[in-house]
Amino acid sequence: MREQLKIASENDYIRIQKFLQKAGISTAGVEEHIHQFVIMESDEGELLATVGFEKEGMDGILRSLVVSPSLMQSDILLLFKSIVQLAQKHGVKQLYLLTNKASSLHFFQMMNFQQTSYSALPDLLKEHSYLKQLPNPKDVYVMFYAAS
Repeated sequence: MREQLKIASENDYIRIQKFLQKAGISTAGVEEHIHQFVIMESDEGELLATVGFEKEGMDGILRSLVVSPSLMQSDILLLFKSIVQLAQKHGVKQLYLLTNKASSLHFFQMMNFQQTSYSALPDLLKEHSYLKQLPNPKDVYVMFYAAS
């Protein structure tokens, strides 16, 4: 099996929506930001991974990271490199992510993300609808990547 990456299009929305719902991830805002999503699929067109970002000012927030268990770490690295490049093309200078899994911090550090505090998030991101739906955003780990 050979995986391929691509920037999502309107035609991919329904597949992404089902993929995220199956993983228990919110699909709010995905359709509006579909061109800010990268997907990985198999040769047969099966969706294997997705990640997107939403931009606020010069900052962006990663969202909707879902990865099939069958993917290798090198595939996930490629997915991250692709979303960072896409964010840069959209003028994002700092890319943030939030996770509630301490076990994933090491992986994100390997991707050159650095840990910071919730209070260090730019105000525009703190007000973002994606963060507002979190039960308690101050209980998550916050990391950032300087995209420029």
